[in-house]
Amino acid sequence: MAKDDSFKLDQMVRSAWMYYVSGKNQTEIASQLGLSRPVVQRLIASAKEEGVVSIGLHHPIARCLDYAELLKEKYQLIECNIVPDSSEEERLDNVSFGCFQLMSKYLKNQTNKIIGIGSGLTLKNAIYRIDFETPESKCVALISAMAVDGICNYYDDVPLLLARKLQANYYQLPAPRYTLSLEEHDFWRNTNAFKNVSQVAESSDIIFIGVGALDNASAIVKDGFISFDKGEELRKQGAVGEILGRFISEDGQVVDCEINSVITSYDIRQNNCPRIATACGEEKRPAILAALKGKWINGLVTDEGTARWLLAR
Repeated sequence: MAKDDSFKLDQMVRSAWMYYVSGKNQTEIASQLGLSRPVVQRLIASAKEEGVVSIGLHHPIARCLDYAELLKEKYQLIECNIVPDSSEEERLDNVSFGCFQLMSKYLKNQTNKIIGIGSGLTLKNAIYRIDFETPESKCVALISAMAVDGICNYYDDVPLLLARKLQANYYQLPAPRYTLSLEEHDFWRNTNAFKNVSQVAESSDIIFIGVGALDNASAIVKDGFISFDKGEELRKQGAVGEILGRFISEDGQVVDCEINSVITSYDIRQNNCPRIATACGEEKRPAILAALKGKWINGLVTDEGTARWLLAR
């Protein structure tokens, strides 16, 4: 493809994405892309005529496609979906749409699938977009939303939401996220219910998770699973983020600390299926890089800026 053709395709799909996915009007798109409104109007019309847009958006932006291929090669990924840069307010919606695209690829028109699912707002927003069912399938939670005192975090109802959307059987992890002691940890993990759910998780055909940052605004602190002081302590011990509640170092290794010894979530490294993480934003970049280095994931959905950052590491 000639350079001019590639640039035109990039501008066409970028305009269509902003118009149909981000909900911008043509004047706003023209201003953001440095084009005239009539040019934007023609680009959007061309996108429809060439089949890039039907009911949804089916073509990746050219530069994002390049980044995705480079990331797949650099980090040995089987899936990579990079969505265009936008404002901070729109980034989450764009990345959740990219995750929805992969969910559709793996789950639409399928039956008898076992779907392992983590937690997080980006995953939840992706699931809200699902408009299909996956009959006779199983949706298994890979991390508990329950604290040690029995209180459940209703923001982490992602597995239940996915099961409801897909009309799948729902398997909840029957234990608190972190136990109070190693003895309690052994007790929960040796119950029949826990063993059964773990076996379902081990049989997952596809896994979707989020990646957690470790700062004062991170979800695991805000949701009360660890305290602000505990977060500070973990950072001093070398943690840069968390995968399903396990705190990992910059090279992707599990940090040697007490809290990691009492986590009850499923260790996804035990499963060779597609393990796709959905995460975006500057604050999550060190954790995303660590997840890639540690081989926790073999698939990624993120934003254009994070893709550039990962390629430069």
